Amino acid sequence: MFELNQLRCFVAVAAEMNFHRAAERLNMTQPPLSRQIQLLERNIDVQLFDRSGRNIRLTAGGRRFLVEAQDLLRRAEEAALSTRATVSGTVGSVTLGFVPIANLALLPRVVPLLKREMPGVHVALREMLTVNQMEALESGQIDLGLLRMPRDRRNMKMYPLFEESYVLAIHQDHPFCKRDTLALEDLNDQDFLMYAPSDGWYGYDIFNGIFAAHEIRPRFVQYFGQTLTMLSLVNAGGGMAMVPASSHVLGFENVRFRTMELPMKATSAYFLATSPSGPENPAVERVQELLLAEFSGDS
Repeated sequence: MFELNQLRCFVAVAAEMNFHRAAERLNMTQPPLSRQIQLLERNIDVQLFDRSGRNIRLTAGGRRFLVEAQDLLRRAEEAALSTRATVSGTVGSVTLGFVPIANLALLPRVVPLLKREMPGVHVALREMLTVNQMEALESGQIDLGLLRMPRDRRNMKMYPLFEESYVLAIHQDHPFCKRDTLALEDLNDQDFLMYAPSDGWYGYDIFNGIFAAHEIRPRFVQYFGQTLTMLSLVNAGGGMAMVPASSHVLGFENVRFRTMELPMKATSAYFLATSPSGPENPAVERVQELLLAEFSGDS
């Protein structure tokens, strides 16, 4: 069959209706150009030009073939551009898992960043707990994960992204609101909303360890897996809770936040997780690079 170069020669001659000018346009001499047109006509078994008169003209078959040739050249160029874009990571799709608490501290930075820097990449967001993200990474259901440090890393690659302090969330009518600073000892005998040891294990491990080490004994009234639920209860007067500092953006009307002196390990940390083999999709690799660069000074 014909070659793309033959199509380019044909389109140039059809545009100029002159072999000499078409050859100049293609930066070649006229004999090789004429030879390419002859080969093309032979390959498709159609005479494309009427050369009987003083000037050349397109035959009926030539006029029809010109439409098809232009379309083929356009699609070939689009295919090349699309392939180069895919290899460079500027187009494609990426599935990104995230823990619910990342809605507060991470996604407000991640989403605008990816839309600005990678407009040709579709990023599908999946809200998932850390343990579910690890399973999804292992099975290939998601490409990257924004999560807590898991208890079982399953050989996944983990990159620190961001960490923030914990603050005490209290109802606006609580006497603690009149104080600027609080100590751990102040939590003794206070109604306290605690992270659950199952789906809230990250916060539970931190504060259960702190309370045990310092012999602090709050009155645990409820256990929850999600910060949003705990703050809803604080807002309703159901107790106080230690929550990530970014929780203030939720804007609960009756909730106030106070800082406390806590051990250095008492931080809410987030990580970017990838499969052990690393990203095979260029778009995934590009997203990973952007996220690590964006949070490079925050971890």
